[in-house]
Amino acid sequence: MRTLLAPAHLALTVIILVWDIALAGRIAQNRQAPRVFQAICALAALLILPGLLLTLATSTIITGRAVAAMDWVWPVVLILFAIQAVYALAKRLVNLAWGIPIAVYDVLIALVGMVHYSVAHGGSPARPLVTLLAARSLAMVFAGGSSAVLMTPLYLNVPMVSPAFPALRPLTATFRLVMSLLAVMWVVFIVALGFPRAVVQLRNYSAHQNDQLRERPNGDFTVGLKIFPDIANPPPPPAVRSDSALIDSLDVHTLEVVVVPGASKAAIDSLAHLLDPARRDSTILIVAIGYRGKLLPGLGRRTFDASQRIATMRQVIARLRPTIILPAEDPYGSGERAFGELPPSQWKAYLAQAAHAAKAADRRVRVGVSASAYNANDSSLFAWAAAPGSPIDVVGFSLLPSPYVGGGIQSDTRTADRWLRAAPPKKPLWVFATGGYPLAYGEASQRDAIWEVLSWATDHDAIKGLIVYEAGDYGQSRGLRAPDGRLRPAAGAVLRAIRAIRESAR
Repeated sequence: MRTLLAPAHLALTVIILVWDIALAGRIAQNRQAPRVFQAICALAALLILPGLLLTLATSTIITGRAVAAMDWVWPVVLILFAIQAVYALAKRLVNLAWGIPIAVYDVLIALVGMVHYSVAHGGSPARPLVTLLAARSLAMVFAGGSSAVLMTPLYLNVPMVSPAFPALRPLTATFRLVMSLLAVMWVVFIVALGFPRAVVQLRNYSAHQNDQLRERPNGDFTVGLKIFPDIANPPPPPAVRSDSALIDSLDVHTLEVVVVPGASKAAIDSLAHLLDPARRDSTILIVAIGYRGKLLPGLGRRTFDASQRIATMRQVIARLRPTIILPAEDPYGSGERAFGELPPSQWKAYLAQAAHAAKAADRRVRVGVSASAYNANDSSLFAWAAAPGSPIDVVGFSLLPSPYVGGGIQSDTRTADRWLRAAPPKKPLWVFATGGYPLAYGEASQRDAIWEVLSWATDHDAIKGLIVYEAGDYGQSRGLRAPDGRLRPAAGAVLRAIRAIRESAR
């Protein structure tokens, strides 16, 4: 049932969008309507589709800088629809049964839209407003059925036009009633369900902003960065320029890239050309074999093709010569969203096969696997990988905030600590991914989440490195650099951590 939530939400979004354009256009042509009301409806119908396209275009560095100056259109659209709904209600132009719910919904998401715009441009709204933004994000998780919707711009609330003339048919009245019930559902999700949880989440984030990093005088801990969008084609020039500048400013010596199975030879060759200078400087390079369809999480399941993944991995090892190869990026995180919940036995068989193929291609490469869900399946896979007899060389964790456990990372780190105490691994440990959701919970939450994991990781001698996800926003809002080119506060936190760790080593 949960797998149907994401496509259902996107289908409803399209239906509401078509309804808004058609109905607002009809009201604008209704000569009996007040002139001011006609003008509001006409502007709303005219701007809603361009505004939606612009807000999608400004979600990635690749196109964001070119249209960043126009991303104010979507908040203006939300305000226009809120004014239209309130005007229709105040002038009694709409049936109260659907006029009141739609007006409340439109006003609420207009307020959220303005807070979102402020956060996206580096603003620091008051805590109650950030809490409202977080509440809307949690409501979207309820509607989308997956925490992955926190990162993608495709899951958003579309405003509803207030139907300011009588329904001419029973079917029309029924549809309007359905829309009003949908508006009521969203208001309940945001205010009653999301807001209390958002308060707890933001409190959990801020509780760790003063955590201390433990010194690593042996110099055996490194902080790295995941760069570029997931590679299926050659990296776009804007991504190359942006991420190269960030690598230089942070002075990171560990990089991670994700390559999609079936990536073209030109893409891997281009990536090898870009990474060659770093490899000559003895930079640690980690490559993960990822998944297709990340921008639309929850829309169907793909077939697990082990042979294609291993063939891609062989090309990656031959051209990139990575230090560590992850044959599967987060099997029970991104992998589960792509393929469904595969049994641990299937993942173990694939990882063993992939490890054998990797060693045949390059005996020096180390094969790794990462835990991310911290459930029974993940525990079984981690215990197998960490055991001395397994073909896995490096084990690790992905530690990203979860809306299902109060928003903090403490539950996952406690679980990881239990695993490490129960069977201390004899193999190196890594944190292969950590980060936050700056547009879902505010930019301070991203900084605090990364700092919390840095503090936890440096406190474990067995953990040798940590990868920050990721350099920029590439359709998934979790980058250190915003689409308009601005560095988020988390970038400063990462820079402080890198300098402190290197200073302690000296």
